Amino acid sequence: MQIPLKQYVSLLAHYLKPQQGRVFGLAIALLGSIGLQILNPQILGYFIDTAVSGGSQQSLFIAAFLFIGLALLTQLLTVTATYLGEMVAWISTNALRFDLAKHCLNLDLSFHKSHTPGELLERVDGDVNLLSRFFSQLVIHVFGNGLLLLGILTVLFIENSQAGASLTLFSIVALSLLLGLQSLAIAPWADYRQMSAEFFGFLGEHLAGREDLRANGAVGYVMRRFHEILQRWLPIYQKARFASTILWSTSVGLFTVGNAIALAVSAYLWNQNAITIGTAYLIFHYTNLLNQPIERIREELEELQQVEASIHRIRELLNVRSQLKDVGNSDLPAGALSVSFENVWFRYEGGEEKRGRRKGGTGNGKRETRNGENSSPSTPQSPYPTPQSPLPHSHPPRPLPLPPRRTHPRTPRTHGQRQKHDRSIAATAL
Repeated sequence: MQIPLKQYVSLLAHYLKPQQGRVFGLAIALLGSIGLQILNPQILGYFIDTAVSGGSQQSLFIAAFLFIGLALLTQLLTVTATYLGEMVAWISTNALRFDLAKHCLNLDLSFHKSHTPGELLERVDGDVNLLSRFFSQLVIHVFGNGLLLLGILTVLFIENSQAGASLTLFSIVALSLLLGLQSLAIAPWADYRQMSAEFFGFLGEHLAGREDLRANGAVGYVMRRFHEILQRWLPIYQKARFASTILWSTSVGLFTVGNAIALAVSAYLWNQNAITIGTAYLIFHYTNLLNQPIERIREELEELQQVEASIHRIRELLNVRSQLKDVGNSDLPAGALSVSFENVWFRYEGGEEKRGRRKGGTGNGKRETRNGENSSPSTPQSPYPTPQSPLPHSHPPRPLPLPPRRTHPRTPRTHGQRQKHDRSIAATAL
C-alpha cells in the first residue's frame, strides 16, 4: 500500500490553508531552534580552545553567557513550536472529524447495516487522532531534521574534510537503510487499525444490548466471540510492533557505529596534530547531534507508517457513495401536501419482491383508507380489531363451569396445622 505524494499534499493543503499564520509561525520556531542547535556547539568549542590556550577570562565569560542565552532561546522556541503545533493539530483534526461524520450521516441505510457504531467511531475518531502530528509537526520535522543533517555535515566539512567525508558516508548508509525498512511496517499497522475498529464495533454493539443478551442466555456466546477477537488481535499487534522494533534496533546499531567512527576519526586527527582539542570535541558532539535528526527521521517514518494506514482508511471511507441518487431540489408548497402512489412494492434484502395492485393517495390533508372512508391523518384507522369491534367469525363467550361446592363439614385446624397447610400451598405454587 503506497499512497502517492499528491494525496499527502492535497490533504495538508485542504486542512492547513485556513491556518496559514499558525503554520508559518510553527515553521519559523522549528527552523530557528534547529539553527541554534548547530550554532551553540561552535561557542562551546571556542570556549574549550580558549581555556586550553590560556585566553582572557573576559572572552570565556562572554562565550559562557552567550552559550547559556542561546540555550534558553532554543528552549523558548521549542515551547512555542509545541504550542503552535498542538493548536494546528486540534483545529485540523476537528475539521476532518466533522467532514467524516457529515459524510457518514449522508450515506444510506445499507452502509450503516454493514458497519457497527463502534467501528464508525473508531474510524472517525481513532484514525483521525493519528493524523494530529501529521498536520502539526511531521512534515516540518522531516524537512527541518533534513536541514539539520545537512547543516551538521557542512560544519564538519568546514572543520575537517576527512571527518566530514567519513560522517557523510555514514549518514547516507544510515538513511538508506532506514528508508529501505520503512515499507515493512505499513501493511501490519493497517491491519492493526482495522482490527481495532472491528473490536470497538463489537464492544459497542453488545454493550448496548446487554439486557437482551442476559434475558436470552447469550452471555457465554458473546464472551466466546470476545476472546476470539482478542486472540486474532494479539498476533496482528505483535507483527506490527515487531516491524517497528526492527527500525528501532537498526537505528540503535547505527548510532553505536556513528559514535565509534567519530571517536576513531578524532583520535587519528589528534595524533596527527591536524585538529585541536576543541575541534575534537566538536566532531564528537556533532556526531551525537547527528544521531538526533536520524533518530527523529526514524520516529517520523514510524509515525508515517501509521499515518499512511490511517489516510488509506479515511480515503476508503470518503470514497463510499450512497446508493440513493440525488435528483435535485424543489420547493415545497404551503399547506398540506398530496401524495399519490400506484403499484407499490417492497422486498427484504435477498428476498422475493412483494407487489401490490391497489391504487391510493392522499389529498387535502386526509388519508384514504382501505374501505374508501376519509379520516383525519392524526387518527388513522387501524386494520386490527379494536376492543369495541368483535373478532371475525367469533362466537359469544360461554360461561365457565363453577367448581363443585364442598359438601362435607370443615374440620377445625389448630394454629400449627394452619401454618403447615399454608407452607404446603406456597411450596406447590413455587
